[in-house]
Amino acid sequence: MTSRLFQRAYTREKPFVSVRISVVNPYTSTISTFDDRCWVDTGFFGGIHVPEFRISDVRTANITPRLTTVTLAGGVRARAHECLAYLQRIESLALPSPGMEVELIMQGRSSYGLLGLEVLRRWIVKFNGPSQLLEFY
Repeated sequence: MTSRLFQRAYTREKPFVSVRISVVNPYTSTISTFDDRCWVDTGFFGGIHVPEFRISDVRTANITPRLTTVTLAGGVRARAHECLAYLQRIESLALPSPGMEVELIMQGRSSYGLLGLEVLRRWIVKFNGPSQLLEFY
């Protein structure tokens, strides 16, 4: 049987997790790390989507995120910025250094981020709606 890596109660009836994200400038080895709260979103196919204000965190590592366009729920297209990042921790689960390489999308003004299928596909994730529990295996 697969062992459980962590369990988290839902927050306001949604599966939220805390994450630690790092971006690394490959030329100068400058690192910027920040913590955020993400909704575990199986409808988001990307890696990690965070609010646009996180661009300033990325720029502290002397990285200029690439301007792009993303398609949001409902087919709405919006301007966004993207760069490569490392997911270093989900809740109590620390990932081996340097972390999982993911696409980091910075867009919008939400107070939380999204953790998408690019990340979730690496584990078995159980959503228990009636018990309001999220489990990673």
